[in-house]
Amino acid sequence: MKVLLIAADCLLSDAVRQEPSELEWSTLEPELLTDDDAVTRAVQGVGAILHLGAISHEQSIDAGRRLDLDTRGTYMLLKAAVDAGIRRFVYASTLDVFQSYPEDVYITEQWRPRPTDDPSQMTPYLGEMVCREFARDRAIGITCVRLGTLVDAPDQSRNVAAPDRIDIADAARACHAALTRDESAALNWVRRWSVYHIVGDHENPRFLRDRVEAFWQDRLGFEPATAFKTANDTASVVARDAETHDATPAPRPRKVLVLGASGNIAPHIIPDLAGSYDLRYADITPMPDGTAVTHVDVTDYEAVLEAARGMDAIMNYTVIREDRDGAFFVNTIGAWNVMRAAAELGIRKVLHTGPQCVRMAYDHDFDIKDVPQAPGTWKYGLSKMLSYEICRIYARVYGIQTICFVFCHLGPRPERRKTTHDFPTMSIIYEDLARACRLALDIESVPDAYQEFVMFSYEGHGKYTLDKARRILGFEPLEKWESYYKRPVNSSPS
Repeated sequence: MKVLLIAADCLLSDAVRQEPSELEWSTLEPELLTDDDAVTRAVQGVGAILHLGAISHEQSIDAGRRLDLDTRGTYMLLKAAVDAGIRRFVYASTLDVFQSYPEDVYITEQWRPRPTDDPSQMTPYLGEMVCREFARDRAIGITCVRLGTLVDAPDQSRNVAAPDRIDIADAARACHAALTRDESAALNWVRRWSVYHIVGDHENPRFLRDRVEAFWQDRLGFEPATAFKTANDTASVVARDAETHDATPAPRPRKVLVLGASGNIAPHIIPDLAGSYDLRYADITPMPDGTAVTHVDVTDYEAVLEAARGMDAIMNYTVIREDRDGAFFVNTIGAWNVMRAAAELGIRKVLHTGPQCVRMAYDHDFDIKDVPQAPGTWKYGLSKMLSYEICRIYARVYGIQTICFVFCHLGPRPERRKTTHDFPTMSIIYEDLARACRLALDIESVPDAYQEFVMFSYEGHGKYTLDKARRILGFEPLEKWESYYKRPVNSSPS
């Protein structure tokens, strides 16, 4: 079988190719992942892909380019793989995404990753999320191997001691084992997507290998050959939580930057907010009413940083929907620029918006509350979901009180009765969203410094609930808007 290896030159990629096997290798530099033609050519005639790009970037690569390669680049690679009929995909991530947990807990695949804003943690994690959504939506089996600290066994003394160490040769064998896993035909997407923690044999392990070795689960069939002594595992792993800012309450903002002021959202809510806050409008196009706008491209960090100086809060209403590259640049990298500008300037409040990423997975259910996002390969929803995770990371690390509103449609209030059709699901009225934004700006804090709220004005379906927005924000629709959608009933006897 021919395998496409995505990796910069590194000891691990060398070890993978040197591992005895009948595999035939071809390679693609991670820097070419955003080149459509190069990716399309690379996947031709390939039976599987091993993606080491997220953990083998060149040291000179800047954080923004790394974020782009690990998100948009991974998306492009997976899209090309699916189109070419490839059914096996292995994505290498890192166990560093668990560094913020205390040292006195065992970590397994059941634990939620808690990456910091360090690109070496954040961008591989976001790449994992892109992979997961492809496994959800498409007939491709994707195996994620989270690798520990790689060491060269013959000369371990030169490597920093760590409780997640693994010999490079063992890591290479784990990658080969993952390439044998083929769950692309599984009807349940949960089998098409699987995560394994890959570490060496430690006497006092921090990371347990239950899922790798347990016979009753989807066993990977890998056991490390190299053992590490407990004495070498005593080096302290500093929990990043100790370095994070306290999520103390944020004062009521007075000066608020509105990014995307000329877009589809902000012009409809600004009239209700302008009297209570000193708003600074920013966009790349003029506002519909001719109001002065500061030219800010949200993909330009320096422009966002300068626009945010002196502000108490940022409202990010920028969005690109259908254009793939624009969606990842504006929705994902733009959100990163907003959050790191807030962190750099000490801004304590951010409002973020995006599409609901739950309807395609949960619209058959009722009483749906705070469920996990499931956008699948819908590029608008996926790129926005990545932005939600970036906001969550920065909120946790820097204590930025961040509120994210998600909905399906934004529109005007009904002006007359609608007697021929049902009211829309997860749609919010301009006035209701403006009120929600006011509540979010004024609230001192939210749990965990970050919360997403599914927002809508029409409740009658019983499908989604506003319980969380009511409980935390005190939100209530201004009217029972569903009363405008009433079926005429003749009560007279026939």
